[in-house]
Amino acid sequence: MYANYLIRSLSIILLSFCVNTICWGQGLIVYSVGNEIYMMRPDDKKPTLIFDELAGFSPSPDGYFIADIGKNDNRLDILYIHRLHNGKKIRSLKLKVNAVARPSWSPDGRWIVYAGTEFEGIIRGDVHSEIHLVSPDGNHHRKIHEQIGKRPVGFVWTSDSQSVYYNLAATDRRIIYELDISGKQQPKKHTPFHKDTGLFSRYPTYSFSPNGREIAYTSLHDGIYVGNVDGTNHRKVVNKNNLLHYFQVDWSPNGRHLVYVASKNRESHGLYLYSFATKKVRPLITSLDQLPGQPHWVEDYLAIEPADKMTSTWGKIRKKTTQ
Repeated sequence: MYANYLIRSLSIILLSFCVNTICWGQGLIVYSVGNEIYMMRPDDKKPTLIFDELAGFSPSPDGYFIADIGKNDNRLDILYIHRLHNGKKIRSLKLKVNAVARPSWSPDGRWIVYAGTEFEGIIRGDVHSEIHLVSPDGNHHRKIHEQIGKRPVGFVWTSDSQSVYYNLAATDRRIIYELDISGKQQPKKHTPFHKDTGLFSRYPTYSFSPNGREIAYTSLHDGIYVGNVDGTNHRKVVNKNNLLHYFQVDWSPNGRHLVYVASKNRESHGLYLYSFATKKVRPLITSLDQLPGQPHWVEDYLAIEPADKMTSTWGKIRKKTTQ
């Protein structure tokens, strides 16, 4: 009872703080610089290094775990699950194929999607790849589609966790493909960007709003746009200003902010925040000599984990945790 009272009091304090000041959102922003993984809260002054060698990562939506793909001593592709805050390895899952694209955790936390091929020694996915789903506990693993095309680039989930979107780097970047995770339908083509959008060729440069109605995307030389998911009502929310290039973007869990990667020049890169309420931009971290990797804005469950394994933080109680 006392723990619940403490949590409710803490929630009220946090909400009061956001009402009376310019609040740049809650949660954790997880990003990479090279093979190093960092996390920051929107009002932090400095990032926290959580992994010094990790590639192809995806944090869980509750901010509790992080998944990455690596190889074991036998050179087999393995999906590793770690605790996000301390890096402790929780589980190692053998993949069905040789991975050619980074994994992505579904918004409901039930699935991790990845792409791969049965052929060994493939560089950059230059053969037709398959899409697989695996549950974080490793108990469920299934292929949802094969022959998706060459060189898949990233996965972006819909907010309802029923579909994943991806690009094929060998095709027009303005076309993105939607695949229902039931595996019963063929991928659908979409062109949700305005016709003059210049897209970066290496990473997903778009993100769906938490309510599933809008898409935010970057135009490489032009700023950031938001539009309806059906490709209508495009509007620029971030102008170019004094920045040279715009790369990846993600929504905050409450849908009120964006985090994005941008560069002033070839030697100076950073992460920036945009508020829909105030229409203001604030730098989160700047003057990086390397381009940051895909930022993920997830919930912040700084865990109080009782003996019964119920995880309670920020006034929320999660009854399901990955053991």
